[in-house]
Amino acid sequence: MRYLLWGLISLFMYSISIADTTEKIKIAVITAQTGDAVTSSNTESLATARKMIAEFNQQGGILGHQIELIALDNGSSPLGSKIAARKAIKANVHAVIGAIWSSHSLAAASLLQPAKIPMISPLSTNPRVTQTGDYIFRACFIDPFQGKVMAHFAYHDLQARNAVILTNINRDYSIGLSQFFKNTFTELGGKILLHGEYQGKSIEFTKLLRDLKHLNPDIVYLPGGDTDSSLIIRQAKKMGIKTTYLGGDSWSIDIFKYGKNELEGSYQTTHWHEDTPIKESKTLLKKLYGDTANIQVNVNDTIPLTYDSIMLLKQAIIRAGSLDRQKIRDALAATQNYEGATGTISFDNNGDPVNKSAVILYLDSTTKHFKKNVSPE
Repeated sequence: MRYLLWGLISLFMYSISIADTTEKIKIAVITAQTGDAVTSSNTESLATARKMIAEFNQQGGILGHQIELIALDNGSSPLGSKIAARKAIKANVHAVIGAIWSSHSLAAASLLQPAKIPMISPLSTNPRVTQTGDYIFRACFIDPFQGKVMAHFAYHDLQARNAVILTNINRDYSIGLSQFFKNTFTELGGKILLHGEYQGKSIEFTKLLRDLKHLNPDIVYLPGGDTDSSLIIRQAKKMGIKTTYLGGDSWSIDIFKYGKNELEGSYQTTHWHEDTPIKESKTLLKKLYGDTANIQVNVNDTIPLTYDSIMLLKQAIIRAGSLDRQKIRDALAATQNYEGATGTISFDNNGDPVNKSAVILYLDSTTKHFKKNVSPE
């Protein structure tokens, strides 16, 4: 009887083990698949996630569990992001990767935090995203640092002493980054000649540029997206406005579709470039393109940031040794010195990377060139 009892117990425990390992790890990826935010940043983030998860599954999954990717479309809006977050909650996912735009991540985080589902945004730089709560993380730097970096570059490297700022008032990202640039530039001794505003879907900027033209600014700061920023630059040059244009990390490779040959001489801050001297970055490029001769120019930084986001999640699950969401969150929060494609990541108490560096790029008419790497002081 005793041996029979032990046999039944062993069989029961084995059954539990089999059931545990057959449970799939559900990872939702929230991006824009429809609407005006469908840029290469969103599409390549989802594509990168798909590629990595397929690779993990081929290698046996994580902790012996296969991974199910649940792709959720946020419809390019905060409301759509909340709907996507509700779907993730209903699907009982273990974690969320996304979103890309800060306004989308803020909306999703407002629901994922009370649901206690860990979320890692690859590219949302607005400080308020991770301030939503302790289940929300990001792989990128934040806008106060990005704005400071470009203000210093404008003042010291470009010797600019006055500036015009043009803000897309429909994007939290643009509003916040404008303010952070303005704060640092004026602290350095620079002067803001005009802080103009425009609606996000505007395509005609003649009146705004007419106000700008007679000011003859040293630089114009454009923390907008690909379409609006490139249209402003093209229309300004057509009006004979000669100045240097500066942008943020929302200038993706798509800006060349709209900017044509008018982008030459512009600069932007961003997270990564294929010439960035980071070991894991070279490893990723080799994985993506094989021989370095096959590396494409203008690789979107969303690719390495999504890569880092998913690797951070994978390592957290392994360290947690569990699919329990709180344990995964705790392991994420404890991340120290992860060597990623975009640099070394250790999370602070807000879920933001500590001492994440920024990259400044120079744009010609077709290509982005590595200018310099800037680390926090």
